[in-house]
Amino acid sequence: MQSVELGGAQLLLAFIRALFVGCVLSSFGAALFVSTVASPILERLPDADAAGPIRRRCRLLLGLSLLGAGLAGMAWLMLEAGAIVDAEAIGQAFAAVPPVLLGTSFGQTLSLQLLSLLAAGATMAAHRQAGILAACLAGAATLLEAGHSHAFAMAHGLSPLLVSQALHLLAAGAWLGGLLPLLIVVKGAPLSIASLIARRFSALGIGAVVILAVTAFFQGWVLGGGLPGLTGTPYGAVLFIKAALFVALIAIAARNRLRVVPALASRSGEWSRRALVQNIALETILGACVVMAAGVLGSLEPGMHVV
Repeated sequence: MQSVELGGAQLLLAFIRALFVGCVLSSFGAALFVSTVASPILERLPDADAAGPIRRRCRLLLGLSLLGAGLAGMAWLMLEAGAIVDAEAIGQAFAAVPPVLLGTSFGQTLSLQLLSLLAAGATMAAHRQAGILAACLAGAATLLEAGHSHAFAMAHGLSPLLVSQALHLLAAGAWLGGLLPLLIVVKGAPLSIASLIARRFSALGIGAVVILAVTAFFQGWVLGGGLPGLTGTPYGAVLFIKAALFVALIAIAARNRLRVVPALASRSGEWSRRALVQNIALETILGACVVMAAGVLGSLEPGMHVV
């Protein structure tokens, strides 16, 4: 098997790209979680003020995610512009930004993503109850991420591979992007409310996991180049690492759904709350590693082109 070799510049580019994608997924997941999973339950709290701190923390998380996506997106643009013109100084990279932004598919797609995220932030700032619209705008930025993928580069118009990539991104945002707001709710809400919200999110997570598993298998087999590409190329090696992380995520999520979440409403509710907080934190870390692996995959030539 070939070794995975990336230079320092490529690793930095992969990291910045992964940071951008992670923040975009977090923006979409947080907005979707608040608007469709948490808000209908939080409204049932007898004390209306009790939901305030939870909502504020979730809104802060959404704001930080949007800010992080904006900063990482601009850094990604600078690095890509410098790489395209083979810049030897930062001034050359700056000079290359306008033509790359306006004259390349990468720049145009990134522009649309940043505009969608900016609109999502403006919507939340102007209307506190506009979570659905913010989720749709962040979802648009998530969908557009498919425009940076190998699937888009290989497609001539709409293709099964591109559709698979778009569904994969949306499912990842809905599940992984919802973990941190779920953590906020589980830590801060009364046990009965935390239990209801965790069950609703678990139901959403099942659908997302199924979509992720199916699309990941399809894309991995096609882009990996079948068994020779999966076992004999750097792309295949990183793909196996990503798959192993995904399996670990599913195992933790299954334990949460089958054992920990149902126990929130029992006598051992506080113990279950602590266990769930720890598990969600671990899921978040593993999810970040999955996104990082995806960033590395985006910097490698697909196995189908190597074998």
